[in-house]
Amino acid sequence: MNQMNQKKKHWITLGLIAITADLANGQGRILSSRYMEFPNTAPGAVFKMEKILDEKTGEIKPRKGGAASSVEELRRMETRENQARWNRLGRLSEELEAKRAKLGSSQKIKIAIHARYPDFIYPDKTSHSREELISSSIGSAALNPLTSQREFEKRHGLSDCEHLGRDMAICEVDKDQLDALKGDEDIGAVEVAREESPASAALSTLATSAYNPGPVPSGGGSGVHAATFEIGLTSTFISCLGISATYDASTTVNLAVIRHTQTAFKALVHAAPSATFYHRKSVTFDGSDDVNYLINNAIQTVSISIERGGTSPYHSTYAEFLVMDDFAYRYPYPVFVNPTANSGYQYEVNWQGYNGISVGNVRHTNESTYEMANCTQTKNPPPVYGGCIVGSGADCAGDREMPHIVVPGIPPSGSDFATTCLEGALSVNCGTSWSAPVGNGIAADVISSDSRLAGWPEKVRAALILTAQNVDGGDWSVGGDERDGTGVISGSEAVSFAQGHSAVSINNGAVEKGMFAGSMYASDFSGGNKRFNYYVPNPKPSGKHLRAVLTWDSNPVVGGGTNALSDMDLVVQNNGSTRASASWDSNVEVVDVPANELSAGSSYYIDVSPYMNRIPASGARTNYFYYAVAWTWVKDHAN
Repeated sequence: MNQMNQKKKHWITLGLIAITADLANGQGRILSSRYMEFPNTAPGAVFKMEKILDEKTGEIKPRKGGAASSVEELRRMETRENQARWNRLGRLSEELEAKRAKLGSSQKIKIAIHARYPDFIYPDKTSHSREELISSSIGSAALNPLTSQREFEKRHGLSDCEHLGRDMAICEVDKDQLDALKGDEDIGAVEVAREESPASAALSTLATSAYNPGPVPSGGGSGVHAATFEIGLTSTFISCLGISATYDASTTVNLAVIRHTQTAFKALVHAAPSATFYHRKSVTFDGSDDVNYLINNAIQTVSISIERGGTSPYHSTYAEFLVMDDFAYRYPYPVFVNPTANSGYQYEVNWQGYNGISVGNVRHTNESTYEMANCTQTKNPPPVYGGCIVGSGADCAGDREMPHIVVPGIPPSGSDFATTCLEGALSVNCGTSWSAPVGNGIAADVISSDSRLAGWPEKVRAALILTAQNVDGGDWSVGGDERDGTGVISGSEAVSFAQGHSAVSINNGAVEKGMFAGSMYASDFSGGNKRFNYYVPNPKPSGKHLRAVLTWDSNPVVGGGTNALSDMDLVVQNNGSTRASASWDSNVEVVDVPANELSAGSSYYIDVSPYMNRIPASGARTNYFYYAVAWTWVKDHAN
């Protein structure tokens, strides 16, 4: 927002007098601030929201006074805004509604129509058997949409539509048809249809030294079903690799596209050489056949190296992201690893769903050091409520801190490693297309190394983020836009943590490195913090600091355009004080505590602070969400 527009805003500041008194009495410390806009219910108003840490109780609360003096009031404001937005847009996305308003009477636009499904609540995996989870998940996948494609095509006079499974169609429509679709309650969502492209130019081959100097992490993906989704592979390529894989054959004659697909798959094979490999000839996760492929083949880790929206990325309510995020609640609970793309710092990350891992690119110099690839400069998505309120360009971003981690995907030197097994010859180009499948493979390594992580994508996310090592300087910051996320992925450290951590419970005895995963229900938000205890080893590890990570899932409604994210925060005690991570839009909180702030042989606490419950009260696919909290000692800097 430029200064002229900014001056037109009506600014509302919350509780200045109240917070001054709190601070004077030592009862509160400001953790983070956010500006929120509610353009449908309070046009022109901007609300300044702040989170306050009560040092005595460890609780995080909103600043007192003003328009939203409690979390409950803020939630009511959000509910009213969501309803007003729904009344204005109907089934159309914000982008499509803007295009609809400009359509001429004879013009047409290409759209994607997503069918709406009946409500369905999955069983909680913490209290049901594997057989029950598999049965209920397959049953839910077989649910029919409220109305068939043929029916709503007939209803709205649509023709020549391309069907993608039983729940999605690509059609060209005029303004009158779009107006009718807007109010059709049997339709889940209507979005602009775009042609997608690979996230980076083709790379020749992958060298092990590019991403993981030294041996492949323990486990090597053994027993884990790992997949890439891209254009099909060739039988010559699979034979050349000398592996067994379930794959779709390529039907394209475009060697560059084939090469992109094969390089991505080869990156997966190198990263997890002992995995059970799958490849699907599809560049989407949300078609009915795509969904069934993941379920029927029990895919546990998966990646796509295709952009989502290019330089105008889709946001978290995009229909494909809803399907991906929904898989956090149903068998086989796959880990999704997706590229940020390489558009540059003026553009947002491409994949903005919540329950996957967003990866950027990092380069290994082959001299025992890492360096940031110049192309990893994508910025965070905008805030959920409000766009660019303060600043412009690179400063205009939310606090989701994406990418979550950076992953090697380009070679240390040279224009080409070798052409072995790959068709065509193209020069090396940096890109997250290769980072995504490498991250996919290392996730498979982590799962195979310890069965406690199987079926828990939340645990895998936490383990990879927890053990990532700083590259770009500084620590993860709620108010920043760190290019390296939490640092460069470390397969060996992640595997070591997976194998050696203590499985803890709430109010556990203090342990050096621990992990907990469970369910959070609406009632938990009125029950106070969830406390865990950690122990500082004696002597303290040299060249390392303590890191704690909290990650949790959103509550998506497939085909409904809703991807609600409850808000939780993380508080870590140190000597005489606390450090905290309290973002507004993110489902990842990270706290780094320097070694000099902790005493060897001492015990401290880690609090998970439930801040705002956004679990949908009705029509939800779930009435809870999963979360994981973990801690260990991590290297100060990658090498």
